[in-house]
Amino acid sequence: MKQKKIVLTIFLLALITIVVIRCQNNSSGSKTATNFPAPYPLPTNIVPNFNFPEDSNKIYSWLQPNYDSSSVYNHAWGIWAGLTASTNQTYEGDTLLVYQTWPGIGELQQIVQTGFDENKNFKTGTGRASLTIPHQLKHELNARKTHFKLLKGTIDTSAGNVFGTNFWVAVSYNLPAAIHAVKNSLFKQSVLNSYLKQGAIGAIPSFPNNAITTKPVYFVGHVTDSLIRIPVWPGPPDSAQPFNPQQWFTYVYADVHNAQQPGKKLVPVTTDSPTPSQIQAATCNVSDFINFKIDAKMASYLNLQDEQVQGDTAKAGDIALLVAMHVTSKEISNWTWQTFYWDYNPASPTSPSSALAAKLKPTQLSLSAAHYSLSTSYVEVIPNQPVSGGKNQGTPMIGYNPYLEAGFSPATFVDYPNTLNPKLQYGIQTNCMSCHSLATPQSIDTSGNTIYSTAQYVDMKSSFFINKVQLDFAWSIQAAIIPDTSTSTKK
Repeated sequence: MKQKKIVLTIFLLALITIVVIRCQNNSSGSKTATNFPAPYPLPTNIVPNFNFPEDSNKIYSWLQPNYDSSSVYNHAWGIWAGLTASTNQTYEGDTLLVYQTWPGIGELQQIVQTGFDENKNFKTGTGRASLTIPHQLKHELNARKTHFKLLKGTIDTSAGNVFGTNFWVAVSYNLPAAIHAVKNSLFKQSVLNSYLKQGAIGAIPSFPNNAITTKPVYFVGHVTDSLIRIPVWPGPPDSAQPFNPQQWFTYVYADVHNAQQPGKKLVPVTTDSPTPSQIQAATCNVSDFINFKIDAKMASYLNLQDEQVQGDTAKAGDIALLVAMHVTSKEISNWTWQTFYWDYNPASPTSPSSALAAKLKPTQLSLSAAHYSLSTSYVEVIPNQPVSGGKNQGTPMIGYNPYLEAGFSPATFVDYPNTLNPKLQYGIQTNCMSCHSLATPQSIDTSGNTIYSTAQYVDMKSSFFINKVQLDFAWSIQAAIIPDTSTSTKK
């Protein structure tokens, strides 16, 4: 009898052990989780003296009468530190960063279509947002085809010279921005129509001052490749021209096994036939990038999209490496604008970043987050002008992301020419605020191309906006309109 009790005890202990192990495995994130905590708020305790949302009067004091670059950079880096902080959430074995817990545009569209439920929506998260083809790259291709004759055949209309292979974006909103968008059904065409004012300027309700939107840009590489070749920004060309990643001819290699020495100084490859020693000198670790593994569902979704654009087949386990990110916050009327891009030499960045931006980079950043350089656009021109009633004069503030805007040709800006300086016609001469100020459902030309601007002052009460609905600088709304009415606000 005693022996039977011992056997029974051992059996019960073994059973308990199996149950515990299974529970641990199910909560470890090694499998796709389906029940995340609510989206994380932006941490404010990582970088000293950082505050969010910052008082708008304080930010305006940085912008006038003189432009305080140091304060602007410090604030932008504080936002970046919060976005890239780790959370206790995991997905497919990857630890999610703060920005990765925020709902993507697709999820917001679904909520708008089914109806917002305060007791249900955003109480839990859904993991990373889906990756899609960057809209502005499609706009650029369409613009080149449309305006080829207008520009006397001086631009290349081929897709290969516009798109880089395997670049993807995942636009997301933080919780305050997401709630504002879905509560007001801002993605519905019928709702946007309701804000139209005949002979006047319409506008959606303004986002709250603690709203943040992000546009991460990823390069997807195959995990089966021991080294993933990635185009990296070499700095702007000597003369203004379209300058997309395929024209940089500057590459590093990311080691999927992370076998490289941390902090290694990189010498990018600039030839199509590099020697083994040149490849070795250009090789860093995948861990030098913010990155994640894509699952089977996301791989399938990528493969369903336009093959003409990306021309590759994604597989579960492939690695998405963050190469850039647009970030904007509604702390001031025109939002703050900061954009980050991976830099092979982040201690000494080239334009559109600066030595001062690098110097002020906080030491609290993770090793991977510290590998990115910063460009900001908290004003359109210097000296700063009011939201409306100002003058298009002074020095234009240049602020762009190489991975998203550097390839833009004059075709992109034909419909809204630069009156401050007509020579500003290229993507490397843009300003995030100037371009996003034009965001309306009607900011589309007769050929269906979105209307963008290079760096200049845009008066928010100018005649351009008459019979249009201002989208509070959110191109992401214009790109995600749900056509629920026969009266179209989007061609």
